[in-house]
Amino acid sequence: MLTLGTAGHIDHGKSSIVKALTSIDPDRLPEEKERGMTIDLGFAWFALPSGERVGLVDVPGHQHFVRNVIPGLTGIDAVMLIVAADDGWMPQTEEHRQIIDLLGINRGLVVLNKIDIAEADWREMVRADIVAHLAGTSLNNVPIIEVSAKTGAGIDSLKAAIEKLAAEVRQEDIKKPRLPIDRVFNIKGTGTVITGTLHHGSLSVGDEITILPENLTSHVRAIESYKQHLTQAMPGSRVALNLSGIKKDELERGDLIVKKGQETPVSRYLDAELKILPSVKQPLKTGAEVSLFFETAELPARVIALGGKELNQGGPSMVQLRLDREVSTLIGERFILRKSSPAETIGGGRILDPTAERYQLKNAAQKLEILNIRRNLDIDSAVITELSKTQFASRQGFLRETAFSDTAIGKSIEGLAKKGSLAARGLWLIDRKYWSDTQLRFLGILAAAHQAEPLNKGLAQAEAAAKLALPPELFAALVDELIGQKKIIRSEDVVALSSHKPMLSGGQSEMENRIIATIEKNPQAPPTRTELLQSMNGAATVLRYLLEQGKVVELPEGILLSAAQYRSTRQKIIDILKSKGQIAIQDMAAITGFSRKYSIPFLTRLDQEGLTKRQDNVRIPARKLE
Repeated sequence: MLTLGTAGHIDHGKSSIVKALTSIDPDRLPEEKERGMTIDLGFAWFALPSGERVGLVDVPGHQHFVRNVIPGLTGIDAVMLIVAADDGWMPQTEEHRQIIDLLGINRGLVVLNKIDIAEADWREMVRADIVAHLAGTSLNNVPIIEVSAKTGAGIDSLKAAIEKLAAEVRQEDIKKPRLPIDRVFNIKGTGTVITGTLHHGSLSVGDEITILPENLTSHVRAIESYKQHLTQAMPGSRVALNLSGIKKDELERGDLIVKKGQETPVSRYLDAELKILPSVKQPLKTGAEVSLFFETAELPARVIALGGKELNQGGPSMVQLRLDREVSTLIGERFILRKSSPAETIGGGRILDPTAERYQLKNAAQKLEILNIRRNLDIDSAVITELSKTQFASRQGFLRETAFSDTAIGKSIEGLAKKGSLAARGLWLIDRKYWSDTQLRFLGILAAAHQAEPLNKGLAQAEAAAKLALPPELFAALVDELIGQKKIIRSEDVVALSSHKPMLSGGQSEMENRIIATIEKNPQAPPTRTELLQSMNGAATVLRYLLEQGKVVELPEGILLSAAQYRSTRQKIIDILKSKGQIAIQDMAAITGFSRKYSIPFLTRLDQEGLTKRQDNVRIPARKLE
């Protein structure tokens, strides 16, 4: 399906050509009828001899309505630049040509209209002038078709040229439907209807949709395209959607329809590559107020030069466009900038980062490096620069703000991962340099922790993860990778450098001896943790070390035993269980001298180990005893 736009100077016959092709008058507004000129966008369609339908978008030619031209040209596949044979190239022909060039529209044809009122030799001069004006532009070498909309001469040749264009244009369905709204209206008994040109994917009746940037939701109640009711609209077609559950006043030209679950990010800051037109004589100062046009939207914006104070004509410059509200656009999206006083088109370019952070001079070098790589607009550059910017990202929804399919993005990721250009860990993608730096940072965190607390066996994983600010899945992948490289070890929920060995200093070794002696001093009534720390200043660190190393055992209720005491008592209990098959509290008193206060915590500890289990008032083996 081909969507074809018109362009050209006022009164050169754009609407007349549309009517000659389609028998539809695209001028729909009463004021347009009264004044005899196009003010806003007009729409029509016709069928080619092959049966393929062509949608036509008619734009105004008057200089006062150029702001309505751009939304009509941003969504088209090709353009008809219409020049009157009697007038030739005129100021609005030139401005429209500049807009076409800035939007990168490289398919089209020139329609030399009104040949019925221009002599042949004059027409040849006009043709030569057209060729000269189009040399070096996106429409260089396009066909020139001579017609008369008034008499019908050449219309069949024009249709043949359009059919050839249609054969060249096929919009790929990348499963990311995107419909910029160009009209909103109500139909009595039907409700809210919007129109636009559908790109990048299909929409079906019943689809749940989101309208950006306001994040409104609705359903597609009905679809019409070229006077046909459809159950599904394909990319490249002009469509009208009847939406349910939403009012006309909630929508406006420039809003964007996407499928629910395929929402693209929104931002007030757009980093872009901007080309200033040669016709602009004064430099554009950073901070200048302009009107920004992209897709069907028109918004006030400020232009911030990245790394400078002004922008001059010539080569493209990197800028940030700052908006009053959030918008959703794509990497590579074309845009136009206009000034209001004097009213003129000053330039255009491509969005390179639709989710930019507010520009700060201190980050200029990094931002410019990313943008200069991304300006290639190939898929590998998009993947690499996105990870350079975000450092890591989930595969789900990655680069949704591009015109690349998920399949193509996946292939790029796998290829870059094989080359070592990025790290892929499960559902996560990570910038290669960031991943390497994070590994070194993690090792540094562990080294600092060991130096600060040499007796600790390591750092709790939760504490380490908080310091790195990584998602849990990514932190787990980092730990597993460093364990695989034998750079760290993990014990329960604690991680440490492989080289770390907790060791006591001379004074701490003396404290160890005092702690063990205090615990073993009264075997029938060992101290609790609280009692020991109250009686021995500065013992907390060494005691924690002894517990981690298994030299001291803590029973429920905080009761402390030396490892030797615990092993000896435990073995005595195992011996009784082997001989009697059970052990009671009174048996504990007989073999250990423990009162009930100590016997119950000891037996509870054995229950926790899975050695014993309670049965009525005794303990029995919980497993086969060796």
